[in-house]
Amino acid sequence: MWKDAPFYVKSAIAMVLLTLLIYGAIMARQFLIPFTIAVFFTFLLLPLSHALESIRIPRALAIILSLLAAAAVFGGLIYFFFMQVENFVDEWPELKKQLDAKWATIQQFINREFSITRRQQRIWINEKMEETIHDGDVYALGFFSATGTFFAGLLVIPIYVFFFTYYREKFKAFIRLLFKAYDPEKILEVIRQISTVSQKYMKGLLMDVLILSVLNSTGFLILGLEHAILFGVLASILNIIPYVGVMIGSILPVLMALVTEDSLGVAMGVAFVAWFVQLLDNNFITPYVVGSSVSINPLAAFLALITSALIWGVPGMVLCIPLTGMFKVVCDHIEPLKPLGFMIGEETRFQARKARTDQLWSKLKKPKKPVNG
Repeated sequence: MWKDAPFYVKSAIAMVLLTLLIYGAIMARQFLIPFTIAVFFTFLLLPLSHALESIRIPRALAIILSLLAAAAVFGGLIYFFFMQVENFVDEWPELKKQLDAKWATIQQFINREFSITRRQQRIWINEKMEETIHDGDVYALGFFSATGTFFAGLLVIPIYVFFFTYYREKFKAFIRLLFKAYDPEKILEVIRQISTVSQKYMKGLLMDVLILSVLNSTGFLILGLEHAILFGVLASILNIIPYVGVMIGSILPVLMALVTEDSLGVAMGVAFVAWFVQLLDNNFITPYVVGSSVSINPLAAFLALITSALIWGVPGMVLCIPLTGMFKVVCDHIEPLKPLGFMIGEETRFQARKARTDQLWSKLKKPKKPVNG
């Protein structure tokens, strides 16, 4: 019956199902976001749990040790970042004086070029500030509510990871029973590939952030930018968000240079460092560190970013690339969805080079025919 239905009927049903799926993702985001993050961390920590179990450590203890190791790493990174933020807050009064001096210069320029007095400028700014404060109550309430929900969700992530890892054999048996008539081993193979994609992406992403932090911070320190390490690390962390994060992470240190330095040379130097490091990341670091784990073309990545931002906000923007990569793996293994997987994916230079290397290696390994003589 489904096969014989007209194309417009299939399209209408697909649109209805897609709409219901998006609506469900929006309504259940408080549950789905921590759940999805827990799935990624489960895939990331699974090799460590396997290694600990291989030396005869009980599964429950191995999972707990894996979680403690992950907590120690992320806790150390967060502590380092907040120490930099604390230093920035301590020096804020001096920075505010510099900002006020810059603002006075800007006011003089506006007064001279546009004949708008400081009093008129101050009245206009006060009006806008009042409007912002009036509307800010609602935004602040929403922000703190979302922040509280987010941190509450973080508390359940280790619990999810523990049970996902502990009952992994049960999940495999469940899939075999559920898809008994649809080749369950093939479905398990798809899940294994999704797990591999997630592991490679998460490991590569963490290494990418560390490398970019060193490069950005080194460049900013050479230029003498105040709080260079803070802005270098912040730019690297924001790089996780495609497009938007890169832009914000580049603008912030430039603004800092404009506020704290009298010459435009430092600000231009900071902008050059941000651009050059991003160029290195796009052409050398990401292809070799993250590799071909998530091969998504820029158009698909941009559409995924916009869609995930509308559905899940900032967490969706962070998760959009690995989720799209997982979706591509599914598309590549389902015959009707293979064209969609082709449209989403992109053969990177890394993959092409690897394919040529594998082809050359296979020729070298091929035994030569004996010469009759």
